[in-house]
Amino acid sequence: MRPVDAFGVVLTVVVLLGVAVLILLFERKRAREIQRDLRSMADQRDAGRTDEDGKDH
Repeated sequence: MRPVDAFGVVLTVVVLLGVAVLILLFERKRAREIQRDLRSMADQRDAGRTDEDGKDH
């Protein structure tokens, strides 16, 4: 392998790893937001649920 080819391979691997890290960080933030939203929706649903006789489920 010529030195230029080795540099290109190393650069490609470093860029791909950087992109993968950025994607994982973004997805972690997005997953936390979705989890927070789902928890909020469940809390609202549970707070509003009552029987016809007024008792909570």
